[in-house]
Amino acid sequence: MEAKSSSINKETEAIKEEERVVKKQNVTMAMEVFDCPVCSAPLRPPVFQCTLGHFVCSPCCDKLPDGKCQACSGAVLKSSCYGMERIVESILVPCPYAEHGCTDMITYYLKGEHKEVCPHEPCYCPEPGCGFAGTTATLLDHFTSQHKWLMTVFKYYVPFHLTAKPGMHVLRAQDGNLFLLNVSSPELTLHGISLVHVQPKILELSRFGCSVGFSCWMGHYQLSSLDSVTSSSLSDGLPKSSFFSFVPKSSAVLTITIDIDGADV
Repeated sequence: MEAKSSSINKETEAIKEEERVVKKQNVTMAMEVFDCPVCSAPLRPPVFQCTLGHFVCSPCCDKLPDGKCQACSGAVLKSSCYGMERIVESILVPCPYAEHGCTDMITYYLKGEHKEVCPHEPCYCPEPGCGFAGTTATLLDHFTSQHKWLMTVFKYYVPFHLTAKPGMHVLRAQDGNLFLLNVSSPELTLHGISLVHVQPKILELSRFGCSVGFSCWMGHYQLSSLDSVTSSSLSDGLPKSSFFSFVPKSSAVLTITIDIDGADV
């Protein structure tokens, strides 16, 4: 008898589990219905509602004049809405960077927090009108294959040479860090030189420095230094007004050294 009862209980549990799985199907919804109507941020527990059923997040609830609903002027109840809290806690959405490799499913109201720390945030091609985005590895391939930008592989603290030809020069360090050196078209007789470290997350101060030297005639040598190389995902294009050296003619050969702090090289 006990064995039969145990068997029935297992079958019942199996049916319940099957029902739970069925309930986890994908649906399409207008997600703004789960946003606070006051601040437009995703609702997160605790969630409050007025007597007519309008929802409001906790920070906005504390700021409502006289505790009145902004939509209908009805009284906002002091107890949180457990039903809506269960709903917003159960909504899972893909990462905004899913197309770039992130497979995480995130609680809807935590989407912003996840985006800030997701390691799959892309970097962008700075070429006007291009719009390509991807990891630094895919971006490197895009630069060299799509735009035909020349690439130089270098070692930190070891000088290397480039001709100051107007355009973009791709620099790849031995540890995989990616840089773009831009030689601008001449304004009057000078080319501006800028350098940016391509990186999706800017979590710390720059670890890179750079020096550029060149000679225009016998006995002449000019050296310019950049103590802190700007890091950027290039989402807004190349950093503005970032030239740190100026070269008088495109035939000049640049001697470039890039250094890094806090690493064994």
